[in-house]
Amino acid sequence: MTRTPQFEDVLGPLAAVIVREVNARGEASVAEVVDGLRRTQGREHAYTTIMTVMGRLNEKGVLVRERRGRQYIYRPAAPEAELIDRLSGLAVDRVVERYGAAALRHFAVRLADLDPETRRRLAALADEPE
Repeated sequence: MTRTPQFEDVLGPLAAVIVREVNARGEASVAEVVDGLRRTQGREHAYTTIMTVMGRLNEKGVLVRERRGRQYIYRPAAPEAELIDRLSGLAVDRVVERYGAAALRHFAVRLADLDPETRRRLAALADEPE
């Protein structure tokens, strides 16, 4: 059975909780995320660590930032499902770039092992416009 991917699958644990914190607030500064993680996780994260991760999430197109005064305010670039889909596609692209035909061969072998209904659903997904 196929499970629904989560942010942790495509971002890693710290980036995932940061994105969830920004999503919960609608928009947030680095300081607000640090404070929110302290409350929800009961754990201190260095401001600079959170700032670096949020900057990288902005570079990846996961968070959008806007300068307000002396700070940046971040908000989600798209709904969670859309971001997960986009990041999953980038991950597949990286695997194919890195391993080429070998990766494609392994994908094909895995597809051949699937039951006919699952193969049909995958074919339908492949035909959907992006």
